[in-house]
Amino acid sequence: MHPIDITIICCYLIFAIGVGLFFFTKASQSSESFFLGGRSMPWWAICLSMIATSFASDTPIWVTEVTRKDGLERMWWIIISVAPLIIGIFLFSRLWRRAGIITDAEIYEMRYDGKPAIFLRGFRAFSSGVIQNLLTIGWVTFGMATVVEVLTPFDKTQAVAVLMVVALIYAIFSGFYGVVATDVVQFFITMGSMAALAWIAVVKAGGMETVLAQIATTPGFGEKSTSLFPDFSTFNRDVVKLLVIFTLIWWSDASGYNMQRMAACRNEKDAIRATLFYALFQSCRVWLWVIVGLVSIVLFPALTEHSQAYPKVIDQYLGVGLRGLLITAFLAAFMSTIDTHLNWGASYLTIDWYQRFIKKDASPKHYVMMSRVFMVVLMLGGCLVMLQLKSVSAAMESIGYMLACGGIVSVLRWFWWRVNAWTEITSVVGGLIGWLVYTLIPDQAVIFGMAWQDEFPWEFKMGILMAIILPLSLIVTFLTAPVSEEKLKAFYQKIRPGGAWGRVRLLCGASEIRDALGRSTLLDVIGGFMLCYGASLTIAYSILLQYRSAAICLLVSLAGAVLVWRWYRAEVVRLSDARAAE
Repeated sequence: MHPIDITIICCYLIFAIGVGLFFFTKASQSSESFFLGGRSMPWWAICLSMIATSFASDTPIWVTEVTRKDGLERMWWIIISVAPLIIGIFLFSRLWRRAGIITDAEIYEMRYDGKPAIFLRGFRAFSSGVIQNLLTIGWVTFGMATVVEVLTPFDKTQAVAVLMVVALIYAIFSGFYGVVATDVVQFFITMGSMAALAWIAVVKAGGMETVLAQIATTPGFGEKSTSLFPDFSTFNRDVVKLLVIFTLIWWSDASGYNMQRMAACRNEKDAIRATLFYALFQSCRVWLWVIVGLVSIVLFPALTEHSQAYPKVIDQYLGVGLRGLLITAFLAAFMSTIDTHLNWGASYLTIDWYQRFIKKDASPKHYVMMSRVFMVVLMLGGCLVMLQLKSVSAAMESIGYMLACGGIVSVLRWFWWRVNAWTEITSVVGGLIGWLVYTLIPDQAVIFGMAWQDEFPWEFKMGILMAIILPLSLIVTFLTAPVSEEKLKAFYQKIRPGGAWGRVRLLCGASEIRDALGRSTLLDVIGGFMLCYGASLTIAYSILLQYRSAAICLLVSLAGAVLVWRWYRAEVVRLSDARAAE
């Protein structure tokens, strides 16, 4: 590496440590300061922080890997995950903000009663705070190790260890303040450098027309690699996979760390703004890496270690300065994701375990101190998980098994009074058991004529699991007692979600807070989908040089923008009136 590249990298590491020291006193005041920045963050900073966190070091590597192995059809697995964000613009961003909690696990004792609610809160804290976070830290570290191995002369173990220590230092010292501050800087570094790489790669490869033509004639790839949708003329396996993705996999009321950021906003209006721009960006971001993935097929058609494709394109095309900037973007993305998951995971262990079950009446500074201890424990655990991983995809699929079954139920909990703690226990425990069972099935076991590991699609595995767990959750719901009327009334009065709440709504009476789910919500959500997915497909078809389709999608996106703008203007007026009434 050139000394200029090393200097760029070192400057960012010094900046990150400086941020941690700068916010140390402010973050140490209380758990709310440490985990939510005192609920004082401006919406644009929260939005950029969400985006930066989603820019993990593994993401470009994984997108490139999937582009090469499965083609652009598989991108819908990523793009459809934006659906909860789009719905969150109109529903969940305000619901989480109204709840006024620090972790999403706290919602269980707010929504349900008795020992099942206590168990569910503790189990959620363990499954998300420990299992999910360790897997995420593990695969992000795995991705960063791949970048270091391909692009630098450093020993990957030592280099990643240094980066993890730096991320741990500023996460421990600065809490959520430092997470957001470094995320904002990381956003601009990452976006600028990765956009430059995509542009340079296409230009040096001869332009997109040349790239697409060569892919079409490359053995093992061909036109299927550049198809956005399967062939719907026949009900084949690819169509079924897409239907599973669109109908089952995407459901959620918000990921835990996005909920944390919504709760950190100053008010509902800011939470809506942050979520809106984040959803739009998330719908479009994947194509930035797809471009590099397509170029990599032309450059390295025989490469079998697909996870190395993105770093190899960097190595092939970028010179002094730009190489250092892009490596900095990777390490910044890596540390952004690491510090987010350390902060988020420690919030579960501190608020939902330690403070809830072990030491209930300690001082605020004591809980902050314990949060820092839990961060160290999580970092060490993530390192151990990383050593066991074989690929980024395997870790992401494992989390999918654990979380997807509870996704639909997590939505129902807000809008249907009959859902109880046993409903959610069945779904989340069932997902965990399903994942464990799947890990015990031999790789070469033949199921429905397909080898389990190499041929049986992940989407089919997910469909089978959810076909068992979801009906079972509903059966358990009606076999167990409903939540007490007093608890339901208190929850509805505070949150006002709307939906199927029967006479609970009547008991609560009129309120200045309007129900989040109303008659016009469906049209609002449709407008959000038109805006976000129309914009995403506009970019996709433009990359594929299909300009007529791109123009149609652009018109759809603009129509959706009009619907969202009309809704937003009315929402701003309503929120202003509500604050004036208070």
